[in-house]
Amino acid sequence: MRSFHRKISRRGKGFAVMRVALAAGAAWTLAQAAAPPAAAQVAGQSYAFSIAAQPLPDALVRFSSTTGIDIVFNGAVPARIRSPGVTGTLSADAALTRLLSGSGLSWRFSGEKTVTLIGPSQTGGIGGDGSTELAPIVVSGTASQANGIVAKGSRIATKTDTPILEVPQTVNVVTRKEMDARGVADFNAAVAYTPGLRAIDYPGGQGMPDLYMRGFRAIGQYANYRDGIRGGFNAYDNDIEMYGLERLDVLKGPSSVLFGQSTPGGLINATSKRPTEAPYREVQVEYGSFGRKQVAADFGGPVSGDDAFLYRFTALLRDSGTQIDHSPDDALYIAPAFTWKPDEGTSFTLLASHHRVEKGGAEQSLPMDNTIFDNGPRIPSSLYLGIPGVTEWNTVNTSVGYELKHEFDGGWTFNQNLRYSHAEVDYTSGWIWDWPTALYDDHYARIGAQKRPKTTDSFLVDNNIGGTVDLGPTEHNLLFGLDYGYYKGHERRTNSTSYVTVDIFDPVYDASGLTFGDPWADETLSQSQLGLYAQDQIKIDNWIVSLAGRYDWVETRVENHLADSSDDVRDHAFTGRIGIGYLFDNGIAPYVSYSTSFQPETGTDFQGRAFKPTTGEQWEAGVKYQPLDWNGMITASVFQITQQNVTTADPLNPGYQVQEGEVRSRGFEVEAKAELSDAWALTAAYSYTDARVTEDNPDSTGISKVGTRMAAVPYHQASLWLDYAFQQEAFAGLTIGGGLRYVGSSMAVMDTSTGSQVKVAGYTLLDAALTYDFGARTPDLDGLKLTLSGTNLTDEKYFTPGFYSDTVLFGNRRAVKANLSYTW
Repeated sequence: MRSFHRKISRRGKGFAVMRVALAAGAAWTLAQAAAPPAAAQVAGQSYAFSIAAQPLPDALVRFSSTTGIDIVFNGAVPARIRSPGVTGTLSADAALTRLLSGSGLSWRFSGEKTVTLIGPSQTGGIGGDGSTELAPIVVSGTASQANGIVAKGSRIATKTDTPILEVPQTVNVVTRKEMDARGVADFNAAVAYTPGLRAIDYPGGQGMPDLYMRGFRAIGQYANYRDGIRGGFNAYDNDIEMYGLERLDVLKGPSSVLFGQSTPGGLINATSKRPTEAPYREVQVEYGSFGRKQVAADFGGPVSGDDAFLYRFTALLRDSGTQIDHSPDDALYIAPAFTWKPDEGTSFTLLASHHRVEKGGAEQSLPMDNTIFDNGPRIPSSLYLGIPGVTEWNTVNTSVGYELKHEFDGGWTFNQNLRYSHAEVDYTSGWIWDWPTALYDDHYARIGAQKRPKTTDSFLVDNNIGGTVDLGPTEHNLLFGLDYGYYKGHERRTNSTSYVTVDIFDPVYDASGLTFGDPWADETLSQSQLGLYAQDQIKIDNWIVSLAGRYDWVETRVENHLADSSDDVRDHAFTGRIGIGYLFDNGIAPYVSYSTSFQPETGTDFQGRAFKPTTGEQWEAGVKYQPLDWNGMITASVFQITQQNVTTADPLNPGYQVQEGEVRSRGFEVEAKAELSDAWALTAAYSYTDARVTEDNPDSTGISKVGTRMAAVPYHQASLWLDYAFQQEAFAGLTIGGGLRYVGSSMAVMDTSTGSQVKVAGYTLLDAALTYDFGARTPDLDGLKLTLSGTNLTDEKYFTPGFYSDTVLFGNRRAVKANLSYTW
């Protein structure tokens, strides 16, 4: 008899070890007793799996490391047998079934935390086919890696359970555990440590985040997705509540091939909290800077103990101020979810949410003279550039939808994802009346207002069916889909005919004389999109080839109720992606890919012709590394994205535009996430982005923008976060974490008439968090946890480019909060 030991993980108490003893004959007979009830509960518990296709023994090691379930086997296994892997949040028994598919092996629980595999024959080896008869194999691990900061899988990139290692495109993931470890309070904080992405800080502001991805601005929710389908069509009718999410997936580069119209820089998918198979209950209270007070609850599990019916109920109530006077950050969030599993291959999950948000309404665009230049008094960071009681942003967004999944007997799976949303937006914005002029008499700001109420409705549905087909030496993972989206929004805008004058150092807002004129805009915008797509992921030994293509039809109608007229535009576009990668046995996977995108453009040229959609294309090459013996993921990539059909000045008809412009972004990104030991966890990232205009027509002054950098896009961004969990008994339960974020200088437009730019200085911010688990030393307090977290702890004053020329936005000042949670 010969034996060997292999160390596979340093997570948990001790090492997870696989012991394989090769024997010459005897077979072990499995007892036929039914699994005990405790084992059935373990089997039904859900875990976050990210196990790539690999040799079966290695896949079983990763399964055990994630679940803490020991695996015992005695039988004959064909030599070099591989597992297809498994990715996603699913039960232990469902994951094990997928891992063993095609192997000829079956399994059953032989104890509460022990699974026994059953070979094709329990009476001897398979003989002359190269197989080896094995004596018992024991694979053991811990559950400490489940739901960690390292995510190995993401459905957003391919709409299939493809491990990130096999995706020929950059994917960054922010898990729930990472959000909790850093004490994340909002979307900007969640993505602050993600390379190649800049979310403009907007204290006291309103609407969806203002994002720049790989140098391209993502507005109008072209880059915001929720549960695999677009989050909406208007930046002002929604917001993101981080407590209601399980994770964020960031897909870099053009991604229209599976999603339709989108920005060249990529998209971000937010995954809502789902029903759980194991009972889960949590309550939280929170208090922090600027009078932040919040209570939240999260409950899930089987309904009446029936695993066929699962539920999740998430709720939050927040009463909070911000660093801007008269600008609240109040919210009410309610999100019920329900899953029905009538059989092993079918699941239906209902997802609903009701979100009320109240914020200040002021645009907060500050003149450069009184912020980054010494051309007058400095505006305080708390100054409200709105009118209390008049300017506000109140929105109510309600949505309901479902996810249907059915697996047919032949292994093919049908998925349908549907959502309807309705939003009511009560929005009156405020701004400096004589912008971009600096302060009046170096002391006063004149503030005007604009009423812009809006009502929006959207309906989205995505259908696809996929399965695996073997053709000779190749394995094809096929996907065919059809999606449809419809949006309709009505908005009216009315400006004030007067303004309110306030002293910036002692503001008193007297709105008694404020008046409004007649509406200058009253429009209804409706848009529908129909897309047909197909994808083939081909495996040939260790090679992976990804091919995908899509065709879209988009119809847009704008009804001008003031002029009693309407405009109709019809667009269509083909987009695609091709990628090739190689999976080395040591976990290294180099790849190269090409992908395209399109984005509809509004407006017409001198001859009244509607603008064509802008198009984007990306070349990307990179390498990903998923270590075999520790829990981590490292990705590095270089890219070039080019956007065509960008509008520019019409050289023959001043005041009009033509689509002869082009923007190019080149860069490099690297990200490392690792759970280095029981004590240490690491998140590190760096990105270099050079985004600039490459084609442009001179404007009326004869100035061309060719060679100028894109606004708000820094060359350099870097971040590092470290967590340390004390292992000493005296400090059991204590975890401390700290991070640094560096954002380099970027350009802001100084004058739109000349295209001149000014540099806005970069900055470095310090964040930290401390968590204490009371149950680590006092069992009676098991589940009670306190987290103290803070951002910009040095209270550095910094600015980011504003929405208009000659303006900037104040950065987020120091904020500290305490969160006390109880989980049972």
